[in-house]
Amino acid sequence: MAETDDASDFVPPTFSFALMGHLATGVVKVVAIALLLWGVGLTGWTARVPAGTAIVTASVVMIAIELATTGVERIFVLRHRHPDPGSVLMTVIVTVLPVPISFLIGLLLAPSPSGALLTMGVTTVVDWAALVALERPWVEGDSQADIRRKYEQTKAMTQDQFRSE
Repeated sequence: MAETDDASDFVPPTFSFALMGHLATGVVKVVAIALLLWGVGLTGWTARVPAGTAIVTASVVMIAIELATTGVERIFVLRHRHPDPGSVLMTVIVTVLPVPISFLIGLLLAPSPSGALLTMGVTTVVDWAALVALERPWVEGDSQADIRRKYEQTKAMTQDQFRSE
């Protein structure tokens, strides 16, 4: 892990700010999970899952998973003093979290025991797809110094571009 230039003045993002970012991504996941739960229920492979139950189950599962994920990532952010630390261990933990959470919530909310397995399977597939396509927790993000430098470059470029001649 590379040391950051500004580790001494590191100010971690607040938990609520990080959670809001996770929940924004979670909205996309909720739609995919609800549609898949409802759609698979229509095929007859499992007990029929009404659309309302699918939406409620997907929402509760995603809120629980995003809360847990944000908590895990917060530990790594504070430990590494980096806003986006990128860690193999963090990736493994975040990858495994959806399995037990979605299964337990599926047991509580699904109309049948097979619904719990269905909830777990669908949630895990959607969450892993989002993890690979969008989140990439194994990759270290920009440090605060990098973000400040990019901001200043963008600001200077914008001023040059729109300077009246």
